[in-house]
Amino acid sequence: MKTRIITGIWAGAIFLTLLYLGGIPFLAFMGVLTLIGYHELIRMRRLKWTSVPVILFALATLLPFAAVYQEWSGSTPELGLPLLSWAMLIVLISLFFTVFSKNVFTFDDVSVLLLTTVYVGVGFASFAHIRLLENGLSLSLLVILLIWFTDSGAYFVGKSLGKTKLWPAISPNKTVEGAVGGIVLAVLLGIVFELISPTFGFGPVILLAVIVAVVGQLGDLVQSAYKRHYGVKDSGALLPGHGGILDRFDSMMIVFTVIVVLGLFE
Repeated sequence: MKTRIITGIWAGAIFLTLLYLGGIPFLAFMGVLTLIGYHELIRMRRLKWTSVPVILFALATLLPFAAVYQEWSGSTPELGLPLLSWAMLIVLISLFFTVFSKNVFTFDDVSVLLLTTVYVGVGFASFAHIRLLENGLSLSLLVILLIWFTDSGAYFVGKSLGKTKLWPAISPNKTVEGAVGGIVLAVLLGIVFELISPTFGFGPVILLAVIVAVVGQLGDLVQSAYKRHYGVKDSGALLPGHGGILDRFDSMMIVFTVIVVLGLFE
């Protein structure tokens, strides 16, 4: 517990400082987390950095950040088509590599790398995109607090009242009562936020809270599913007492992606 607390203090201080700074420092920070998250997933798959496709897809995880930067800086039009073209080129080169390696590197490996690239790269880039909006600091803090309150509500309600297993094959400790408790606490936080700082209106902020709470818990289950598939307890060991980067940002990556896709803050 002592190690967990110490890690939480220094890691939280770094994260909150860079979140406050925003701009290039936060964009670069998200890029670093993207590469670490990518590494954690390919390590589970037992892929090596000496493989050409692994290196190419690592570069591909950073492509969404180019689009985020250019939109933020207003330097050039959107990179949508060129980004897609570069991504497709990387996929094709990797498929060619399955032939050259005589299936030592397989089609399944290409599929895992592609999914990893989208999951991690778009997830962290979406977070960066929201933070770089004009009022991105307050919006990001609200979403993060909604996720934390959801986790806390799910934990404490599940601990005290939980009886019905939510998804025992994936995460045996989660309960339906805990999941509902997490949603309720997130909604209460959203209402308090709107009372203190009227921004969205009560209807939209409640809808946002429900979306964040539901999607955040699904994001946590997604990570539980692939960790169980690969037979690992934590995604990594970078954060003593907490696990890896994906262990800490699993919900955030998916929540911020859904927010961007739905255009909730646009």
